[in-house]
Amino acid sequence: MKNLSKILIILALITIVAAVIVLKNQPENNIKESTDTESSVLESTTDPQKVVKEPILSEKEEDSETGIDSEEQTETVKEEPKKIKQNIQAETKNTVQSKDKKAAGDVIAIVEGVEITESELQEEYKKLSPQYQDMFKNDKDLYLEQLIIKEILVQKAIEKGYIKSEKPSPSQQDSGIQKLIDEMGKNIEISETELEAFYQENQDQMKGASFDEIKNNIRNYLKQQKQNEKFENYIDDIRNDADVVLNEDWIAQQIASKPENPLNDALQNGLPTVLDLGSDSCIPCQMMMPIFDELKKELEGKANVILLQIADYRDLASKYKVRVIPTQIFFDQNGEQYWRHEGYLAKEDIIKKLKETGVKL
Repeated sequence: MKNLSKILIILALITIVAAVIVLKNQPENNIKESTDTESSVLESTTDPQKVVKEPILSEKEEDSETGIDSEEQTETVKEEPKKIKQNIQAETKNTVQSKDKKAAGDVIAIVEGVEITESELQEEYKKLSPQYQDMFKNDKDLYLEQLIIKEILVQKAIEKGYIKSEKPSPSQQDSGIQKLIDEMGKNIEISETELEAFYQENQDQMKGASFDEIKNNIRNYLKQQKQNEKFENYIDDIRNDADVVLNEDWIAQQIASKPENPLNDALQNGLPTVLDLGSDSCIPCQMMMPIFDELKKELEGKANVILLQIADYRDLASKYKVRVIPTQIFFDQNGEQYWRHEGYLAKEDIIKKLKETGVKL
């Protein structure tokens, strides 16, 4: 059965571009603590858990206050709202293709002929709240990637006529990109079979609500989920097709400045590995800490037991598409990922999974 917390998170963030972009480059975004506790889908769809809506599209931070009957709090990976290149020049259409230009010096990327400079990136970074500055302090290259995607989306919105100004304001950019998102939601239908299957799969979370009572909420969720998937694929396509040149020297400097990654060595030593990505401020994460301390001692020489702060390893969160903390990722002796879990995971369950790879206690 699907983790209900994941349902809540997706439900709350489904139309937020930040969540999508984080998924595709993966922050963060937005870290939401996960839970496997008894929360009602009916309640969650009408009064979702508190989630901070901070789309990459917006200048402002908007809080969507909600409430959930949950024994554990949850936390999802999120993005700071950003403003990118407010001046879209009309002559951009006539610029030399990026592939014919070189990104060097202060220019760290050229997106369809539009330059993004390090000065601009630093200026936008300074506007972030301390919380988000901390998130990206070791991942300026990831931050750049999101500026690139934002730029591509703005250009696509201009092409479709959703943005008519030659120098769109941040709100005009946001509106244009929102129309791209809305376009993904057209002609999405949810069958009765899908509704019933979802209800049956999550019936023990419904707290007695009948199918008819919660049917419309399930439909809205599934429709939004499909819309999100379409937009994720759209971002993949336009990013792959875009003419983007990166300043490789700058990228190399960012990679070299990242903290040493203990996971890389662990995945090469021939032992199974369990990785937990969390945060000191996350309640379920705090519950995982003593468990991992015990496992490190008990499994020394038998398995790699690694607990990391997600704020320090945003690149790993991006690589492994971490949406919720804590997230545990299990790797076999060959370093291949074979299972993952979101939320609090009991010690005996961790041991059980590790035993599946041959760990003997």
